[in-house]
Amino acid sequence: MGWKIIVILVAVLISRVTLAEEFSYKNISKRYQDVQLDEKAVKSAKMEGECLVGLKELNFKKKQKFDAVAEWTNFRSISLLEHYSPCTVLIIMEVAKSKIKNGDTL
Repeated sequence: MGWKIIVILVAVLISRVTLAEEFSYKNISKRYQDVQLDEKAVKSAKMEGECLVGLKELNFKKKQKFDAVAEWTNFRSISLLEHYSPCTVLIIMEVAKSKIKNGDTL
């Protein structure tokens, strides 16, 4: 009976991976070749994705104790992302965090 459960779990896992891969940008763009992003737009989107990772790293470096500045920048980052690109927000937050940490005034 135990091996049947293992076989079912493996089948479910494989189907989930296959389904997730079906909706990757690479596979979607193959289905819509006439409107896919050009190389420059894809590079720009990849850069924005890396900037999102940069925001996460900026906001969540300390995992063991509360960081008031990280909480502040995280809250502001979320609201700024409604208006600006991830890379613009990353630049804004890097400057803001540096100014706050160093006690700089404008």
